[in-house]
Amino acid sequence: MADGDDARPERRPEPSAERRIAFPFTSAASCLLVEPSAPTPDTRPPLMVSLHGQSQTGARQRRWLARALPPHWAAAFPDGFHKHEIRKPGGPMRVGHAWYMFTGDQEAFRESLLEGESALWELVDRAVEALGADPARVYLCGFSQGAYLTHCAAVRSPHRVAGWVAQSGRLKTNFLAEQLPGVSGKPVLIQHGENDPHLPADAAETSAAALREHGADVTLRTYDAGHEINAPMVDDLRAWLEAREPA
Repeated sequence: MADGDDARPERRPEPSAERRIAFPFTSAASCLLVEPSAPTPDTRPPLMVSLHGQSQTGARQRRWLARALPPHWAAAFPDGFHKHEIRKPGGPMRVGHAWYMFTGDQEAFRESLLEGESALWELVDRAVEALGADPARVYLCGFSQGAYLTHCAAVRSPHRVAGWVAQSGRLKTNFLAEQLPGVSGKPVLIQHGENDPHLPADAAETSAAALREHGADVTLRTYDAGHEINAPMVDDLRAWLEAREPA
C-alpha cells in the first residue's frame, strides 16, 4: 500500500443465509438450503447438492463441509428420505436418515436406489428454484451411502449434472453398465480413505477406472483416513469446486 492511502480492513463476506424446505417422501424430510455468502452479481450461482452417509443428517453434512463451499456457490444439504431410530447402549435415541433401504436383496436394493434417485431429482429441482441457482451448473456430492446414490443418479442422468463428487463410496458398475457411455467429458472427483474399514480403497480405484474408460475426467484422491471426511478432503473438494466454477 502506498504512503497516504487509506488503510481499510479487508471486508469479509457475510455468513451464508440458511433456511429449510420440507420435502415429503416416505416420511416428512427436510433440506437445508445455503445461499451464497458472496454471490457473483447478475449471475445465477452454481449449486452443490450434498448427500450424507447412512444414519446421518443434512445438518451434520453441512458442518463437515462448511469450509468446502466457495462463497459464490449455493448448496443444499437434504436429509435422507427414509427415517429410522438409532439406539446405542447408554446413549439417547436419535433419528437417522438413509437414501435407500438395503437388506441384502440385490433386486430390492436396486429398486430402492432408483426410487431414491427419482426423489432426488425432484428435490434438486426444488432447490434450484428456491435458491435461484443455475440448473446447468448442478453438482452432486455424496459421502458413503450418499456416494452410491450420487454415482447412480449422475451416471443415469449425466445431462442433469455439470459434475459430481463421490466420497467413500462405490460405483455400482453392474447396475450402470448401459448408462456409463454417457459420462464422457464429465468432471468427477473421487475421494477415499486409505484405511477405510467399511470399503477398501481399491473400490475407489475400480470406480475411477470404469468412469475413465468411458471418457469421464476423473480426479482420484486417497487420504490417510478411515471412513470419514477429514480436513484435507475438505480442502481438496473446495479447490476442485473453485476450479470447475470460479467466481
